[in-house]
Amino acid sequence: MTRDNTRDIRVSLAILLLIILDQGIKLVVRSYYGVSIPIIEDLIYFKPFLNDKYSWMNSMFNFGLGKVFHVVLTLVILILAHYWFTYMNNKGGYSKIGKILQIFLISGGLCSLIDKIFWNGSLDYIMLKGFFIFDLKDIYINVFNAILIIFVIKHRKRISKINEKEVLREYFKFIKKSLIIK
Repeated sequence: MTRDNTRDIRVSLAILLLIILDQGIKLVVRSYYGVSIPIIEDLIYFKPFLNDKYSWMNSMFNFGLGKVFHVVLTLVILILAHYWFTYMNNKGGYSKIGKILQIFLISGGLCSLIDKIFWNGSLDYIMLKGFFIFDLKDIYINVFNAILIIFVIKHRKRISKINEKEVLREYFKFIKKSLIIK
């Protein structure tokens, strides 16, 4: 087994574990609708809620975008992310941080897709009083965001030298080539 195969298996297992954890919690939480238990009084509560608007943006701004739109959007993002991580791996730019980013983004995205298809929304259960209710999947996506922001700030000088148009051109050529070969 090659080093890349071992890395891929580890990443896949980590993604699977995070998905099982998220969905397993939801299987337990679903029987607690209507319950509100303080975790930290006046700050954090356990309060299960089904967000049937499919995304926080759709909920906040009442865009009225339905399930099919959100499923397709999530699938497109997951496919583009998969190809991005594969592209970066092939370019030699796939580091430990890249693996961590991939694990959290793909886990969060797949959990989101499962929520939309099988839960008909997002079963959120952690409430920050006065703000919003979220779940483990949202934490995965925000961990991805935080690590990415820290990475970009830390490497801003190197990143500023990158020709974004050229990278995007190569990335889409890579996707096209990948689709033609298969």
